[in-house]
Amino acid sequence: MPIYQYQCVDCSRPDHRVAGLDDNTAICMHCGGLMLRLDEDVFRPYFEEVSGTEAAQEKKVSEA
Repeated sequence: MPIYQYQCVDCSRPDHRVAGLDDNTAICMHCGGLMLRLDEDVFRPYFEEVSGTEAAQEKKVSEA
């Protein structure tokens, strides 16, 4: 599992945690508040590339 960076909503304390891809929240060890993951989605560049390719193909079809 990869390591992600989190930050507490209540006390703003940062932390690094080992987490799964869908673990977007965690509990702060300092104050018990909600921590949100700060890292971007590791698969986002792949999906943007795929959707960009599909959009280009759709544009070519509509122009023809």
